[in-house]
Amino acid sequence: MTQPEYKLLLDVLAIETYSRDEDQLIEFLLAFFAKHGIRAWRDDIGNVYAEKGEVGTYQKYPLVVAHTDTVHRIHGNEIIPKKLLLPNYAGELKPALKGFDANDKPVGLGADDKVGIGICLMLFLRQPVLKGFFPVQEEIGARGAGKVDVSFLQNVGYAIEFDSPANTSSITLGGFLMYNPEDESGLGRIWTDLLLEFSEKRDTEFSLEQHSYTDIVKLRPHFSCINVPVGYYLYHTTSEYVVEEELFMALDLGEELIKRAGYRFYNDAPHPSASRLITQFALHTMEITGDL
Repeated sequence: MTQPEYKLLLDVLAIETYSRDEDQLIEFLLAFFAKHGIRAWRDDIGNVYAEKGEVGTYQKYPLVVAHTDTVHRIHGNEIIPKKLLLPNYAGELKPALKGFDANDKPVGLGADDKVGIGICLMLFLRQPVLKGFFPVQEEIGARGAGKVDVSFLQNVGYAIEFDSPANTSSITLGGFLMYNPEDESGLGRIWTDLLLEFSEKRDTEFSLEQHSYTDIVKLRPHFSCINVPVGYYLYHTTSEYVVEEELFMALDLGEELIKRAGYRFYNDAPHPSASRLITQFALHTMEITGDL
């Protein structure tokens, strides 16, 4: 992550946004895309759509996703991200960002999911061809994603959301399988192979989890979806923080996933047991880290 990208992240984290009171972040997004010559617009409910570049006749866009609301009420006394040493998934102290107000009182950082917003914007600066979907009101039932303009999805091949806590990736949301690692031609195979490679090369760990919901649960009927771990902890509290090296890795994971998945359509085959897929992935991870 470059210094300008890091500053962009801090700018996003400093914005106050709350479900049904998201205009400040929505206007920030529209101004960002206008500044960089990227076509973007909002719909009646407030969802923001963005489109950069063009795909070929038989190609599909990658779609990046992050929601614009947080659970933290707007207090009007600033959100100042400060760097502290806080535990990662393994309990190791790492540089992390935590929110404070102008009086140095801890406040909700809103890393869920402003970190995802920041990563998506960085990918728009890095990628020549990309679509983005930034839905409102995720925290109160993924209402914005439920009202997505389906015509916007017609030339999309797959979705990558940046909204999974700590080092976890949602393999199911609300009981629905987002991807299938056993589908040889599926997005899930590309994704889990990538996680295993990063586990080995960067001496880290990931886990597949069954989570309740986020926006992509509304998009999965159209194509395969991935939820990338972005390194936030104690979310929905005033103690929330994000581990920097994990959010940096989320950006790298997203960029590499787009590179490997390309401009194709994916609709992974169903699987009878998400629990078995989770167990098998854990066993592969243990083999790579030498725990067996």
